[in-house]
Amino acid sequence: MSTITVVGGGYVGLITAACFARLGHRVHVVEIDTRKMESLKAGHLPIREPGLPEIWEQGAASGLLSVTGSYKEAISTSEFVFLAVGTPPRANGSADLRQVVAAVRAVIGAAGGEMPVIVVKSTVPPGTTELVRDVVLEHRPYDDARVVSNPEFLREGLAVIDFMRPSRVVVGCDDRETAESVGALYEKLRRPVIYTSTRSAEMIKYASNAFLCTKVSFMNEIASLCEEIGVDVVDVSKALGMDPRIGSSYLDAGLGWGGSCLPKDIAGLAWTANRVGVQTPILNSAIKINARQGWLVVSRLKEMIGDLRGKTIGVLGLAFKPNCDDIRESPSLRLIQALIAEGCEVRAYDPMAMEAAAHNYPEIMYCTDAYGAAVGVDALVLATAWPQFQSLDLHKVRSLMRRPLLMDARNAFDVNAVTEAGLVYAGIGRPMAGPEFEQPQRELAQHLRGTRGRPRSTAAKGQHAA
Repeated sequence: MSTITVVGGGYVGLITAACFARLGHRVHVVEIDTRKMESLKAGHLPIREPGLPEIWEQGAASGLLSVTGSYKEAISTSEFVFLAVGTPPRANGSADLRQVVAAVRAVIGAAGGEMPVIVVKSTVPPGTTELVRDVVLEHRPYDDARVVSNPEFLREGLAVIDFMRPSRVVVGCDDRETAESVGALYEKLRRPVIYTSTRSAEMIKYASNAFLCTKVSFMNEIASLCEEIGVDVVDVSKALGMDPRIGSSYLDAGLGWGGSCLPKDIAGLAWTANRVGVQTPILNSAIKINARQGWLVVSRLKEMIGDLRGKTIGVLGLAFKPNCDDIRESPSLRLIQALIAEGCEVRAYDPMAMEAAAHNYPEIMYCTDAYGAAVGVDALVLATAWPQFQSLDLHKVRSLMRRPLLMDARNAFDVNAVTEAGLVYAGIGRPMAGPEFEQPQRELAQHLRGTRGRPRSTAAKGQHAA
């Protein structure tokens, strides 16, 4: 058992602290926000994450997990200090490292004798761990300044599983003994540990997230082509995902990626490349494609129901992904902002994220359930693929709507179930379907022979939806 201090009571800090306590380590969480600290001490977690309340409660009850606002109290007995503070993006895409530097200085000020090993858990650009080491040496030039990069690979909604069953643990440090001491903290997990340099560890984190962004944007670009030639992108992505060289994750076409990590990490990597004079056309294209997805949905709605000014649109889902209440960089909210800019009234529902959204977006009409979001709307848009939305009574949904158009912006609904309920189905990169819609093969053949224009004839189909 080792004694660990985790600096920062945010998402990464809480998951890291609770899971290390679960592994049998003694863990102190330092949170300098007094109200947040007292709330954590009382067992009230500021985030919703499956499995976290249970292991947090177990850690606190066992005495292995504690919360304090005092660096000195926590660090005096700790062998390792994990920095899990925010690194928010600046306007130019670079990471703001002020919280990291401030935390390092606080650790230095609280350390009495030997400095503990400082482990950078926050997502930071390559070279940051060296900066941390320089800050330590600036104040303690006589010290070994043992600083390690140990990036996290946590998915919201699956973070506890990701920590306890990681595909790999990455530890970056120029001193092998120090690196292995950090790797040993994860020994009970019996998972591969990759030892590398600090810059390589930092780059692995950035490159991993940027690649996931690129996969999503690639599929969304393919979806646009599928729409034009009458192909179902779901069939394409399913077959692609069965290729072991590609893999099935992050191949779903839709509104794109969001959240607190992917947008800032790909932007941070692009900024880092630009700073050293390296061109990144793939990263830049992935960012551009993602930014357009909400507007593509708006454009399709215009084609199907005409001018959106004065129309009412229902939106299912506000969080950036299911099973969390995080609305940071949410594609759903980007879509809603675009709809409001077009003059729409928006009705919305989300199982977890409405409180957070209402604080920042008071212009949205928030509903008590998913059916409320369908009342009197000209179109209903699935923006976040919560599983419970897929089990809705679609006949009831149809009866509540003014017009029978379901825009499945996550390709999550069963097309047959939608059309059998009397609704017109429109997805991302999928042929439209509905009671009055023919399959587009004949139109496509005419288009390829040069005898007609747009193969889907969405303008005419939009008249049916209206």
